Amino acid sequence: MSVQVTKFRCGGAVVGCTFDHRICDAYSFNMFLVAWAAAARGAPAPPSPSFNRSLLAPSIPPPSCTAGTLADRLFVPVSHVPPPTGPPPAAVNRIYHVAAADVAALQASAGPGRTKLESFTAHLWRLYARAFTAHSCSMGVVVDGRARVSPDGAMKPYFGNVLTIPYGVIGAGELRGMALADVAEDVHRWVSEAATGEHFGELVDWVEARRPEPTVARAYLGVGDGEGAGVVACVVSSGMRLPVGEVDFGWGVPAFASYHFPWPGGAGYVMPMPSARGGGDWVVYVHAAPELVRIMEEEPTMFRAPEI
Repeated sequence: MSVQVTKFRCGGAVVGCTFDHRICDAYSFNMFLVAWAAAARGAPAPPSPSFNRSLLAPSIPPPSCTAGTLADRLFVPVSHVPPPTGPPPAAVNRIYHVAAADVAALQASAGPGRTKLESFTAHLWRLYARAFTAHSCSMGVVVDGRARVSPDGAMKPYFGNVLTIPYGVIGAGELRGMALADVAEDVHRWVSEAATGEHFGELVDWVEARRPEPTVARAYLGVGDGEGAGVVACVVSSGMRLPVGEVDFGWGVPAFASYHFPWPGGAGYVMPMPSARGGGDWVVYVHAAPELVRIMEEEPTMFRAPEI
């Protein structure tokens, strides 16, 4: 089970709510939060969500084989996942404030055409290489497929899960020798490969061919070949569409908002989101190994404690 928690500090009150990723993704939960807040303050209801599952209907006739597709490379049936050999590695939870100027500088260093999230992911990937020098480092990014499946906007109100998680694996030694722009180029390559309607269509067919067995994203498992004693994994999920300004329960706009993901597995999980204070600043939630957190906090400017 994957449960995510959202917390808001509104005036003197703190509002918290959990959701289960088996039911919906964060985009869907954001729609619920906005509707809940509107109802609490007696405002008109926002547009209704769509539960039209035919938007994600499998191919007819179904493909005879889905092996070898990108979906097959990114996901695996749970029966194919080796059982854990021991307890998950230690992890700590942190919340950081990242200034808009630091985000902009990172994007500029990552090279032209790179998004803020790609630039941040590349920087985080390099920090992993500094924290785990004898490993390979797997980095994944959660990609929302709504606009890819329906460029006409038909899936904008869709409530459910429309996600894929592409990833890359590079040895720590090689990563440490790469410029940020080169790492960002690699992130852009595998994110772009998955951010297509074709991939989401094949993913629907891939899942349909394996029903009713659950599946898991390989990005969470720490897979791949490389140097050293193993693979450390992390997934970055963007919370940048968290509508902080619209989550007003009648006490005013939140002064602080953050997600929390108590992931029981061994992979790290990092989620940047807009600061409730605006101005382009970020709040970054981190669930990761202590070794990575130490490296992050050794940086002179990037990751600061939030003022709440």
